[in-house]
Amino acid sequence: MEAKLLRSMVESLSDGVIAADVDGNVLVYNAAAQRLTGVGQQDAPMQAWSEAYGLFGADMKTLVPVAELPLMRAIRGQETSDVDLFVRNELLPRGRWISASGKPWRDTDGTLLGGVVVLRDIEARHQAEEAVQQANRFLDSILENVPSMIFLKEAENLRFVRFNRAGEDLLGQSRHALLGRNDYDFFPKEQADFFVERDRETLAGKQVVDIPEERIATASGERWLHTRKVPLLDDHGQPQYLLGISHDITEQRMAKEVLRRSHEELEARVRERTVELEQANTELCREIVERVRAEEALRRSEEQLRQAQKMEAIGRLAGGVAHDFNNMLTAILSYARMMADERAEGTQDREDLEQICEAAERAAKLTHQLLAFSRQQVLQPVNLDLRDVVLGMEGMLRRLIGEDVELRTFCAQEVGPVRADPNQIELVILNLAVNARDAMPGGGRLTIEVGEVDVQDGLAASHLVLAPGRYTLLAVSDTGVGIPADVKARIFEPFFTTKPRGKGTGLGLSTVFGIVRQSGGDIAVYSEPDQGTTFRVYLPLAESEADDGPTRLPHSAQAVEVGEGTVLLVEDEPLVAEAARKVLEAKGYAVLSADTPAAAIRLSAAHPGPIQLLLTDVIMPGMNGRELADRLVDQRPGMRVLFMSGYTDNAIVHHGVLDAHVEFLAKPFTPDALARKVADVLKR
Repeated sequence: MEAKLLRSMVESLSDGVIAADVDGNVLVYNAAAQRLTGVGQQDAPMQAWSEAYGLFGADMKTLVPVAELPLMRAIRGQETSDVDLFVRNELLPRGRWISASGKPWRDTDGTLLGGVVVLRDIEARHQAEEAVQQANRFLDSILENVPSMIFLKEAENLRFVRFNRAGEDLLGQSRHALLGRNDYDFFPKEQADFFVERDRETLAGKQVVDIPEERIATASGERWLHTRKVPLLDDHGQPQYLLGISHDITEQRMAKEVLRRSHEELEARVRERTVELEQANTELCREIVERVRAEEALRRSEEQLRQAQKMEAIGRLAGGVAHDFNNMLTAILSYARMMADERAEGTQDREDLEQICEAAERAAKLTHQLLAFSRQQVLQPVNLDLRDVVLGMEGMLRRLIGEDVELRTFCAQEVGPVRADPNQIELVILNLAVNARDAMPGGGRLTIEVGEVDVQDGLAASHLVLAPGRYTLLAVSDTGVGIPADVKARIFEPFFTTKPRGKGTGLGLSTVFGIVRQSGGDIAVYSEPDQGTTFRVYLPLAESEADDGPTRLPHSAQAVEVGEGTVLLVEDEPLVAEAARKVLEAKGYAVLSADTPAAAIRLSAAHPGPIQLLLTDVIMPGMNGRELADRLVDQRPGMRVLFMSGYTDNAIVHHGVLDAHVEFLAKPFTPDALARKVADVLKR
């Protein structure tokens, strides 16, 4: 009864049990043993254990010789424990890992009767160990192929225990020569002291330490590294190892040094050029004074001739000087301002560059004064509502422009008053209307608008001599022949005209320019061949007290939120395109830039990812912005569209190019206005 119970207990065990006598005859062979070995008890030979291959099958593979198997050792009186065996046969074609522990079976008097082996299934453990080994091999492969030097030190003695291939290449030594050694074994003491100090700092603080630049001597010469040191803690939270990751930044540092020297050379050239310009400015002032005195002497003898000579000499001289001189000043001021904005406040470099900017601004102000000198109208300013002036002139303007030209006026509901001479303002409107009529010999449409605009620092003010703030805007647009670029550069010069002899004096736009400037405002013109022209007159809002403070050319440091996404920029004017691209990229957008609609279509087709926004000029050669937008939106339905143009809103609308619901940004615009408008459109 007890033997039967004992056998039943053995059969119920999840571990395999095999018992054999000293002759190798199997006495006990439970079901778990059959499952783990893949061999039934009826297949087990009843013979000496030295022929035990038969027990496990002819294809059995083990990690130990047969004679050393646990059961063989047990029947010889030897005890073994936890021997890993790999068993494979017909019933276990893929094989199985088992663990075998053997123990001799003795009588009460110590006589050896046989041996007993217990078998356990360890397949899951071996698979886990294999997975860990595979992961370690994968990690080793990654570390070996990382281009940065990676090393591992023991926390206690700071000796190297691991180096990757990049570390060998950088230091010019094999890892076998490095492992087990510390920094003092192959670096100069001063350098080793620096490394060890950073190591101790990392381990003591138990925090990552970043070293932007550290110099290191290697077999190939001096190198510069960017190193990050990481403490690796044990289960008790104590540093066990120190991990180091070093990236070779020697080339970047050399490039940075070259750039610094280039900046210094550029600053020196700017200073030299500024001195030369100031000297030229002094000579120019002296020449102008001498010419004015000569004209004043001629006036005493012949008034009419003196006036003509004065306008001829001063007007042409001032216009020519302003064109060339302001080009030079623009380059100096632009680069000096960009360099100044890159320097920290309070540094000597920043102060020096600010001085350059201030000198250039003073020179620019002088050229503006020279242009105003040839226009000496006597003004009688009053607080004036431009809407009343425009509406009061409608009847006269309709008779002046003729029946073949349609007149349209648009006035905002709320417009602040300006401080100006009503007669001179009427002359401005009259001259602009006549100029527009002459540009439409076959008839057309004349649009006059009055509103308020906000002129800010930066891009919008770069073409104007206005301080940042609110201004009243008078815009006069026509649908005429437009103005070629070479002619547009000279339209405000006195006596310059493209009309036949006897048909024009060339003083109309020059008079407009003088009146606007003397009224404290400015004027800008936007035109495309065969697409018409828009004159935008900016006049300051009336104030109770005049501001006699100094006027500075504006620049912007106003922050705008960073954006994201891809913008397709289409602009045929290189200066505007480059400025807009820099503004958008500085705000985080990816920019695809095209100078023609055809190039934009090709860029869109070739771009694999989404394009969140199309930012396009309205009037361009070959295809206008609306046609381009319709074509691209059909291909990319989710893309937003933002139009930009130098024309006023109503003129563009009635050209049939833009609809009222279309997002529109008028030129000129500031970097901040551009960034805000793009962000607003993308948020909707």
